[in-house]
Amino acid sequence: MEDNRDLISRIEEIEKQLRELSLTCYELQREIDRVLHFINEPAEPLPERHPVLRILTQRGHSVLSFGDMSEVILPQRPRQELYDRYYGLLKKYSFRLFLRDLLHRDHGEDWRNLSRYCSTRTARQYINFLSLAGLVEIEDNSFAFRYTGPKVRSFGSTLEWYIAEIFVREFYAPALFAVKLKNTKHGGDYDVVAGCHGKLVYVEVKSSPPRGVELPHVESFINRLEDLSPDLAFFLVDTELRMKDKIVKLFEEATGREPVRLVRELFYLDNGIYLINARKGITSNIRRCLQHYFYNRRFE
Repeated sequence: MEDNRDLISRIEEIEKQLRELSLTCYELQREIDRVLHFINEPAEPLPERHPVLRILTQRGHSVLSFGDMSEVILPQRPRQELYDRYYGLLKKYSFRLFLRDLLHRDHGEDWRNLSRYCSTRTARQYINFLSLAGLVEIEDNSFAFRYTGPKVRSFGSTLEWYIAEIFVREFYAPALFAVKLKNTKHGGDYDVVAGCHGKLVYVEVKSSPPRGVELPHVESFINRLEDLSPDLAFFLVDTELRMKDKIVKLFEEATGREPVRLVRELFYLDNGIYLINARKGITSNIRRCLQHYFYNRRFE
């Protein structure tokens, strides 16, 4: 009788162990399923970031904002053809001056008064395009005009946008304008920042003529270089006047070094800083400086 009771007790114990083992196997299978699901599930793609943002982030910078379009003058009719023609016209120094004058005198009795730097025939082409782009209204049978584009404080942001477009369109280099960085020592506003052949490029853009550029502007530019540490930097003055008369002297005073003439009105300092104007075209001047910079990198 006792033997039967011992046998029943052992059977019950074995059944209990089997139930516990079964539960353990069930939990183990659930964990295996979770692991296999994680392995087989495609990884969620990281959000796409602009190449220039990646470069800045990898260099330890925190970007607050960029590309503020509120101060940029663009065609008011969203047609790619108009944007392309507008970009092409901005290559002309006379068109940029015409547009600046239009901002200063946003209405008048005779648009021919805006043609100080171009012929009346060229001015007619400019005003007709601006009318087509929805930036100007012209009265019928009259020369009277009225600017109808966005209200902006100056031409500066439009010029910054245009320089960024040059890097994108002409050099296939990603670029941003109106970049604001966080926690910089000397102020975190950068007109144009681009990535070119693996190098970080910074462009300080001055839309005013040389007489509007003073020593504090140059010193601020140099301080921003310290914060950003770009590989290559441009101080661009949108003028066809001589750089030697004032801008070069300001840099000599600010740095204690005399900029070297590269060609025409293009100058450089030995650490990748270039001083350029708009004579012979902004694009060709940037191209000449890039050639010089990368040619000299071969020997370092």
